[in-house]
Amino acid sequence: MATEKAETDRVPVTLALSTINYLERLVRQGTHGTSVPGVARTLIEEGIRLAIKDGLLAIRDNGKAS
Repeated sequence: MATEKAETDRVPVTLALSTINYLERLVRQGTHGTSVPGVARTLIEEGIRLAIKDGLLAIRDNGKAS
């Protein structure tokens, strides 16, 4: 596990009500976080890492600063 906190930023997202309901159920289970934003963040970050690991996403340097 990382010993340093990653730099973060907030971004707005729009989710279907059914997705929010599912996230609320996961909060009650306590397996992925203690709040809807926390659960969403965990699932998004895990999904991105897994997609990179599986070769479904690649980080390309297009020369533009973000």
